Amino acid sequence: MARVNSQKGACRLHQKCFLFLGLFFLSSILAQSQIEGSAGQTDTKPFTATVAIREGYDSNPLTAPYTPNYAAGAKEPQSSTYTSIQPSLGYNYIGLRADMALRYDFSGTYFPSINQQYDIQYAQTLTGRYTYAIDPRTSITLADNFIYTEQPIAGLVQVGIAPTFNTSTMNNLATVEAEYRVTDRLAMVTRWNNTLVYLGGNSANSNYMNNGAFQQFRLDFTPETVGTFSFDYQIYDYDDDSSFRDNQQAAFSIGADHTFLPTLFFSGRAGLQLNDNFGLSDNSNIISAGGMGSGESEIGTFPFASISATWNYEQKSFASVGFSTQIQQSNLTSASDSEAYTINLNWDHFFTDKFSLIQSFFINYAVFTPQLSQEQATAAGFGYQGSGQQTTVTYQCKFAYEFYPYLSAELGWSYTNYGSYFDVGNGNNPSYNRNQVFLGVRGTY
Repeated sequence: MARVNSQKGACRLHQKCFLFLGLFFLSSILAQSQIEGSAGQTDTKPFTATVAIREGYDSNPLTAPYTPNYAAGAKEPQSSTYTSIQPSLGYNYIGLRADMALRYDFSGTYFPSINQQYDIQYAQTLTGRYTYAIDPRTSITLADNFIYTEQPIAGLVQVGIAPTFNTSTMNNLATVEAEYRVTDRLAMVTRWNNTLVYLGGNSANSNYMNNGAFQQFRLDFTPETVGTFSFDYQIYDYDDDSSFRDNQQAAFSIGADHTFLPTLFFSGRAGLQLNDNFGLSDNSNIISAGGMGSGESEIGTFPFASISATWNYEQKSFASVGFSTQIQQSNLTSASDSEAYTINLNWDHFFTDKFSLIQSFFINYAVFTPQLSQEQATAAGFGYQGSGQQTTVTYQCKFAYEFYPYLSAELGWSYTNYGSYFDVGNGNNPSYNRNQVFLGVRGTY
C-alpha cells in the first residue's frame, strides 16, 4: 500500500509540473512583444530557463512543534527524505523606451515517508514588471508578484494535539511607481502598493488586504551622497473584524545613501512610525472609558530605523548586512501587529570561477501589540496568553560547482528555528526546529 501511495504522489507531482509549465509557455507566447529582464533576470538573452533537481533529508517537513509539547507517549516530529524539482522560466525584452519582464518559478517537493494525501508541497511564483520612460526625466513602473503555495502545516486544536492538513496560501503584491527628476539634483519617487494575503484553511482571521502610499524626495548632495526624506502610509483590513486587528500606520523618515568606494555602499533611514489600532476602539466592551475601546483613537509612536551596507570585494563575491526596527503585522489572532527587530546577513563568495559558497542568515524578534491585560483579553473574546514575543531564525548555505556553463552541482543545508514564548498558558506550543540538507544538479539556459 505504501508503494502505491508513493507512486500516486509522484504522479500528482509530475501532472502539476506539466500543467503549470504548459500554462507558462502559453502566457509567454501571448506576451512576447513586451517583456524585459527586470524581474530577477540579469542576462541579455530573450529567454532564460533553469531547472534544479534535488535529493535531500528534512527533519520536520510538517513543522510539528517541539517534542515536550506532545501528549505523553507521542512520537517525535516525523522526518523524511525528499525529492524536489524547481524549474524557472523567463522572457526578456528591452526596448528604446519600454522594458518588460515575465518570470515563472515552480517548486515541487515529494516526501515518501509521510505517505499521506499531504505528502507533496509545492509553490509557484509569477513575477511581472513593466517600465516606461515618458521622457528623459520621468518614468513609470508597473509590477506584480504573485505567490501560491500548498503544503501541510501543524494546526494546534488544543495543547498536546497537532494534526496536519493541507493549506493553500496566496500572497499578491502589486505596485505602481513613478520616478521624476525635478532638477539635476532633486528627484521624487511616488508609489502605491496593494497586498492581498490569503492563508486559507482555518486561518481566516489572519487573511488581510493592505493598501499604501509612499512618497520620497531624493537630493544629490554630491555624486557619492544622496539624502532622502520619506513618508509612508499603510492601512490593513482583516477578514474577521471581530478579532479587532484592523490598523493603520504612518511613518516619517530621513536618510542617506552613500558610496564610500566603487565597491562599498551604505544606506540608512531613521524616523518615527505612528500606529493606530482603530479596530480595537470599535468595541466599547474591551477597555474601560478613556482607553482603547472608548471610541477614542489610540495612536502609538515607535522608532523606525533601517541601515544596510554592501561590499563587492571581488567581481562576483559580495557581503551585505542589514538591521531594521519597525512595526510589522502579527500572525496571531489576538494581536494586531508587533514591534519587530530584524537582522539580515548575506555572503556570496567565489573561491574560483567555478566553485562558490552562498550563505544567508536572518533573525526576527517580535514583541506583540497591543498588550492587553487578562480582563481586557477576556472581554475581547480570546484567551489571555500574557505579554508575548516570537523569534524566527534561519540560516541557509549552498556550495555550487560549475562543470559546464549550463550544468552545475549543488550541496546545501538550511536551518529554521521558530520560537513562540508567552508568560501564561502557552506552553511554547507553536515552536519548532527544522533542518534540511540536499544534493542536486542545476541546468541553465
